[in-house]
Amino acid sequence: MGARSGTLAALLVLFAATLAAGSVAGTGTTCAADGDRKLCLADVHLSTDRIAAGDSATLEITVGNEGDAAANASVVMNTVDPENVTESYTLREERLEPGEELTVSQRLDASTVGTHGLQVLVFDGAIDHRYDASEVRILEVEPRSDGLGGSVDRAEYALVALLGSLGVAGVIVYRYD
Repeated sequence: MGARSGTLAALLVLFAATLAAGSVAGTGTTCAADGDRKLCLADVHLSTDRIAAGDSATLEITVGNEGDAAANASVVMNTVDPENVTESYTLREERLEPGEELTVSQRLDASTVGTHGLQVLVFDGAIDHRYDASEVRILEVEPRSDGLGGSVDRAEYALVALLGSLGVAGVIVYRYD
């Protein structure tokens, strides 16, 4: 199985596991309460779904306390890379009062070319109860193009030399005419 097929299989497994657990949400409308505490993903936004290697994207997450009691929020990002390696990163831990919102902004630096999967989850502070989970977001990292804006190569040096030579020849012809 190739890296791309393996990554897609891992994304499907991640998606199926989330679906089986009962909460796939982009807006937090299916978040699960824990007594009087209820933390929901209000918004999960990826600034772009396609970038060049070496560039970065931004993941913006808004979590709201829709419950009647204060709750500790642990905002976690799960990732899968093109080689099927999964990682979990705790982005922020904070106590939210009822009606309060928390916005988390995470820069994503792209160094590995291929298809990456991202999912945001909100747990209680002890990671015992999962309140909400986002849909899996896909970030496609493409190789950096050496076209316009890339390094100067031999053909471009040769073109500059040719134009310079023609310019000098033109000046000589014009002066002696």
